[in-house]
Amino acid sequence: MSTLRLSTLTCLTAILATLASPLAQAALSYTNLGDMPDVRSLKNVTFEIPMKIYTADNKLIGEFGESKRLPVALSEIPKRLQQAFLATEDSRFYEHSGVDPIGIARAALITISGAGSMQGASTITQQVARNFFLSSERTLQRKIREAFIAMRMEQVLTKEEILELYLNKIALGHRSYGVAAAAQTYYGKDLSQLTLAEMATIAGLPKAPSTLNPISYPERSKTRRHTVLMRMLNMGYITRDEMDEADRAPYSTHFHAAELGAYAPYVAEMARQFALDRFGESAYTDALEIYTTVSSQRQEQAQYAVFKGVHDYDQRHGWRGATANINDPGNQAAAASAEGLRAYLRRNDKFFYMHAAVVTEVNDAARTATLINKDAEILTLPWEGMSWAHRFKGDRNMGPAPKKPSEILNKGDLVYTLVEEDGSLSLAQIPDVEGALVALNPFNGQIEAMVGGFDFEKSKFNRVTQSLRQVGSNIKPFLYSAAIARGIPVNSVLDDVPIETWDAGSRKWWRPRNSPNRFDGPMTLRQGLAQSKNMISIRLIRQVGVRNFVEHLKKFGIEVPPFQQNESMALGSVEITPLGLVTGYSTFANGGYRLEPFLVSRITRNGEQVYAAEPHTASPTYPNRVENSIELRYKEDTEPEPGSAQQVLSHENAYVLSDLLHSVVYGGHGLSGAFYGTGGRAQRITGRTDLYGKTGTTNNVHDAWFSGFNQNLVASAWLGFDTDRDLGYSRTKGPEGGAYSALPIWGEFMKRALEGTPESPLIKPQDGVYACTYNGITDLCVQGARNMVTQSSGPSTGVDTSSVASEDDVF
Repeated sequence: MSTLRLSTLTCLTAILATLASPLAQAALSYTNLGDMPDVRSLKNVTFEIPMKIYTADNKLIGEFGESKRLPVALSEIPKRLQQAFLATEDSRFYEHSGVDPIGIARAALITISGAGSMQGASTITQQVARNFFLSSERTLQRKIREAFIAMRMEQVLTKEEILELYLNKIALGHRSYGVAAAAQTYYGKDLSQLTLAEMATIAGLPKAPSTLNPISYPERSKTRRHTVLMRMLNMGYITRDEMDEADRAPYSTHFHAAELGAYAPYVAEMARQFALDRFGESAYTDALEIYTTVSSQRQEQAQYAVFKGVHDYDQRHGWRGATANINDPGNQAAAASAEGLRAYLRRNDKFFYMHAAVVTEVNDAARTATLINKDAEILTLPWEGMSWAHRFKGDRNMGPAPKKPSEILNKGDLVYTLVEEDGSLSLAQIPDVEGALVALNPFNGQIEAMVGGFDFEKSKFNRVTQSLRQVGSNIKPFLYSAAIARGIPVNSVLDDVPIETWDAGSRKWWRPRNSPNRFDGPMTLRQGLAQSKNMISIRLIRQVGVRNFVEHLKKFGIEVPPFQQNESMALGSVEITPLGLVTGYSTFANGGYRLEPFLVSRITRNGEQVYAAEPHTASPTYPNRVENSIELRYKEDTEPEPGSAQQVLSHENAYVLSDLLHSVVYGGHGLSGAFYGTGGRAQRITGRTDLYGKTGTTNNVHDAWFSGFNQNLVASAWLGFDTDRDLGYSRTKGPEGGAYSALPIWGEFMKRALEGTPESPLIKPQDGVYACTYNGITDLCVQGARNMVTQSSGPSTGVDTSSVASEDDVF
């Protein structure tokens, strides 16, 4: 007899003897009761429940914790599932008083005879005692204490209370504790949806959850399921026909994550970090429910806009080939069987909008390809859904148009597909490029939507909050705001002619250019911003002064390192995160107030609120306390609105600057007549007349931006690579950039987010803004504005050409 079998037999015999002898039982009770745990605490037990994160409309978007647990009342657990556990773990549960002498004797006999596996003989009550109060060490002392605690529990708790504790506490594998969590993990179901076969599988797990579960060891799980069903049959809980049917049921499964009500992984991760910073590690076990500011609908709109923009860019640059082929080395299991293929597809089907499929046939005659997906559905990919797939040759070039499907796909290829808005199926691929979008409520700073990348499964890096990028011409509105603060009217005229500046540091000439590289002579500041003229911006920063511009940017929370404080700031060499940028633009939209963005609105613990956001608010109707100047000066006779955010711009400055951004989208009238702006696509995409925004592209088309707003929503969109790689050119669009690459993301989001809402132009200040005429052009002016010289006399500081970002917007 093995040492382990002998040890188990010794424990069983000792407990049996203890229970059989009243004198020994009394002696042991006097010895152990002194340090006996208070089992009455189980009446008010609280389980370690993972953190859950919700949208503003109460849809689950994330669950975080070391263990998965979904406590339920016994009345919510199907009777047949209870019977499965009783038949398997403790058939005399309702007959014994915590410890079962008959069960111990039976286990001892089986152990001695070797007729079966070693029997622990622990009742359900003993298992509850061990799980809550004791370790799992196999010693005689622990076993005896377990018995006494179990008997005490039977005196304090009802059988129903004990069974409920057990079914919520028991470890059932894959970090799932309790039957409700196991049902979700193994089958993605609520308890009420489980079949008999699934109930029997779960009831068979307590013996060895790591080696008997249907995910890791399906064959062992099937054998264990049969054992459970046999015991249920012998107990009279099921009929022979029910058992046979359950025995024939499928026995393998796959891991099911928590069923989410909405897809917002970047939001969930940011909210998780907020809770962790605030509550520490206990946030994972204290049943925290975190409610965010994003609605599921608006978040989906943002998610789709980023996906569509990235996907469209990716298609413009060509097909890089299938992800893999099931005949490649290492994929033999996928090619060997239908189940192997389904498992392979499930592993690769991890994106939200795109879905994995394997090519089973390529038909050049019909100009189609036949695919199979993870659900074993047969799909037909039409030629219209793959004809875009020119061979990728680089970001600036791609091969000729394909003529037949076999030039694109091979049998066995792992590819991705997506369903287009019209319901048709299209070929897709995992993009190299990335995108991001963030939207705020301009009146209180709450984050309305946030997408930190193309897909969370591709990259968990949140570019909205973590990626500092040069912003290109998205910086220009801040420069023009500084000009207004300096008293420069927006109908002042500067020359759009070439600039050549000697940089003594690099001993080179700096020759910035426009894009397209043309020069249009004298124009107003309004036209210069609308058409994103670099020469106008450089001459304007010379009028404003570099140091003044640096100080003005601080009002928006934008800090510029000393090495970047030069004229190249006017073209966007400054690095800002998308969240920092959209926060700055919200100041223009809300009348001049600097907001603090926030994502978490409230947090509860077991239904009790433990945190609530207290945002400061903004409105162009609040008292105007700020003078229009570079230096932040407050009017002495004006009190702030209670609870308002810090005002950093005058209402007049914010309004006039916003009006300039309206011309970026809708054009205007200049010295030479009507002009168009670089943001005209925003109007065409959305069909609205109440939009304000600015394109932005950095040197060599490295980053593409569009930021803008209407009265009720402000958003920034970005497109680029995480690596040092330029966006390049496309065959159909020419150079990529803010207008072609990022603006469609912003426009798609705003179109969907504002659908059905009335036009919302900004509120004009009651005073301080008036019409003035300079150079024959009448435009808006701020009280105290002065005219300025038409031509700058020279640079205001040296230029570090290595950090210059040039504007490559293409209208």
